[in-house]
Formats: sequence, structure tokens, C-alpha cells
Amino acid sequence: SCNVKKKIVIYRPLAIDVDGVQVPVASWYPRVSIYDDEQSSSPFTASPIEPTSVSQQRQDSNKVVYEHRISVKKIGKMLAGWNLIPSFAYRDFSLRPSFDFGNGNIQVVSFSEDDDKLPNPAPVVILAHGYLGSRFDLSHLGEMLASEGFLVLAPEYPESLADSFDPFESSSGITIDRTAITAELLSALTNKWNLQPASFGVVGHSLGCGTVERTGDETWSRVCLAGYPSSRGSSSLFVGSNNDGAVPLARALQALQALNFSRLDQDYLKAKKYQSTFPKRSYLIFEGENAPNHISFLAEGPCDSMVQFLSPLLPLARFLGIPVLDFDKYQISKDSRQTGEILLPLVTEYLKQTMK
Repeated sequence: SCNVKKKIVIYRPLAIDVDGVQVPVASWYPRVSIYDDEQSSSPFTASPIEPTSVSQQRQDSNKVVYEHRISVKKIGKMLAGWNLIPSFAYRDFSLRPSFDFGNGNIQVVSFSEDDDKLPNPAPVVILAHGYLGSRFDLSHLGEMLASEGFLVLAPEYPESLADSFDPFESSSGITIDRTAITAELLSALTNKWNLQPASFGVVGHSLGCGTVERTGDETWSRVCLAGYPSSRGSSSLFVGSNNDGAVPLARALQALQALNFSRLDQDYLKAKKYQSTFPKRSYLIFEGENAPNHISFLAEGPCDSMVQFLSPLLPLARFLGIPVLDFDKYQISKDSRQTGEILLPLVTEYLKQTMK
């Protein structure tokens, strides 16, 4: 209806130069009006809310699309060590934002030069995708965090299935790795975009949990999804599932006990009654036969495009004994949105509490 109001989130594609190679970075942030500068002393400047009629006009004029590519060459190389597949074997997908389906009060719009400058100061969160992931894997979380006042940056890492750059083509001849990309991104924040981050957080999925562990100092907030918990700093959240077929939970559970993490209750979170404060070191394990698989933690768009693209190849992969990272499970469960109903508010609330 016309009086439903939406929080406006800007999606802006950025790029950083890492040793002579252009690396794409997806960014989401709250729309901060040019007139708002002096009003808020808090680093959390949540998006101003516009009536639907206004945001509808804005949305119609600039439909947001995440330009996503899946490269067969990259998948073959990373999973099976094949180097024979030609580089033109790829498929492009135009993904829509997760909050673009009339649900909730978040409206994602594309960047316009007029009024959509990067928020400053703002709490900054880096999203680190996993093995054969992409910068859009956690876009649903990026959208929600941005609606709550965060500047969210998701770089493409070398293991991405998008194959958007060649890590071996650096000017220095040194192979570009995750550490180099994250370091350049942090440098660009202050040196290129002239921002003064109010605080820092980093969220990783799967292999991205290693990036979480290696990034930043002890003041950062860290969130690890479907991987291994981070032992660094005082603020660390871990979310895993007993139905994860790619990263077994047993090792993570041992670490969680050794590191004195406090367990959160799944049913409690489902009821969306958040504790006034989460313990600084917290963890949630999804349980039951319908618990999420390794891929369920990701946004629906990237998941659906992977399933669409890889479905014909799954029987061959099984036959050849190539690991499929739970794509086969997700093909049946298609539970990204269901998982997100608990996951997104949990991570957002946790980071709001620990990054103040």
C-alpha cells in the first residue's frame, strides 16, 4: 500500500587496483541525504525512510541488477584440476537484490551521483566469500546491514567462480591472494575514498572464515558462517549447521568449547525475541533434518543461478567423484530465504551490538 515506508539502500559497484589488476568490489550502504550531515553524532546513520511512492519512482528509473558470471573453466580448474576448458565457457546472470520481492521494508536502489555519497564516518563490514563463491554470495546480508547504517564491502577473491580477474597477471609477478586484496581494500577506504571508518567487522562463509581470522586487529568484530570459529579478539560469532556436508561441524564444536563460546538457542531466535545483549563470543548451531546445508547460508540469487547452471553437471561430478560442496543438497532444499530469516537479523543485531 502507498503508506508503507522503505529504508533506502544504495548498491554501488566499485573496483580497487591490486598490484595492477582491477578487482571488483560490491558495496551497499545507507542512503545519506546531503542535508543530513550534522544531525547525527552516532556512527549508525540508518537509512532515511521514504514513502513507497517516492521509492517506487526511484526504483523504476534504476532497477538494480547484480551482474554475476559463472565460469565453467574456473570451476573445472578449481574442483577437478582441469585446464582444458576454454575461457569463453561461462554464463552471465542478472541477479536481483534479495529484498526486491516486496518483502520487508528495505528498498535497494542503484548509485546516482547526485546524493549517494559513501557514508562517513560509518561502521565498515567486509564480506568474505568462500571457495568458488562470489562477491554477491552474502548480498542479502549486505543489504540488511546497509539498511541499519553499515557501509558493506564485498571484494571478489581469487577463488571466485566468476573468474573476474586473473590473479597471476599482477605487475610485480607475485600472485594476488586474499590478503593482498583485503589490504588494498582497507587502504582504499582512507586513501582513495577519504573515509574514516567508525569501527570494523568482517563476515566470512566457509573458506572466508580463514580471511576473517587473518583480517584486522583485536578490536574488530568477527562472524564465521559454515566454517571454523575465529579465536581473535573479544567479539566473535559462529553459525554452523549439523546438515553441512562440506565442512564437518565436529572440529568447530571442539574449538567453540575450548574458546568458551556461549550457545544461542535456535527456537529463541526463531521467535525473533533477541536478548538485550548477546555474549561477545556466541554461537548458533542449526539442528534437525531440515537444518541448512553449506550453501543455504548464501543469498537466493547466487544459489539459484548456481543450481540452474550446475544441475546438468551434478550427475557427471558425482560419477567422477568431484566434490560438489552441497550444491546437490541445495538443489532439493532451496532454503536460502528460510535460513536467512534467522541468520540475517542475528548477524545484523550482533554486529550492531559489538561495533558501537
